[in-house]
Amino acid sequence: MLTVAACHGGPVVDLSTKPAQADGTISGTVRGPEGTSAIEGRNVEVINVETGERQRATTNNAGGFTFKVKPGNYRVELTLLDGEMLVKKPDVIHVNRSDVDAHADFVLTAAKVSRPRNRTPRADDGLGSAIARLRSQDLLRAPHDPFRT
Repeated sequence: MLTVAACHGGPVVDLSTKPAQADGTISGTVRGPEGTSAIEGRNVEVINVETGERQRATTNNAGGFTFKVKPGNYRVELTLLDGEMLVKKPDVIHVNRSDVDAHADFVLTAAKVSRPRNRTPRADDGLGSAIARLRSQDLLRAPHDPFRT
């Protein structure tokens, strides 16, 4: 530490290096249904809520990811593929100096597609059977044959 002092009451200057602000760590995993299978190669992004600063990472073979971040509030997002939905995702994470938050976990599942059911035709809709209706339509369309009984 170097301190300079002047006899005439001048300023004191401290030229020593300051300790670097310690970064915090956000880590977690991406897992498949039931939280059992690790998912490798997925894109995860951490976003500083106050500044909008973003960092991106790809999950490793154990489905894990890690970010070094400055103190602040962070949102962690996962890029979903077609047909996927989240069962579990982390809330906004508050990181202080030297914090380690190892609970930014995601659990995925396949999206359930609901399709409207088609109404099944009734055998009798009050107008008689479908066969009888078709037969009567054929008779109405048939040319008149006076010899037909």
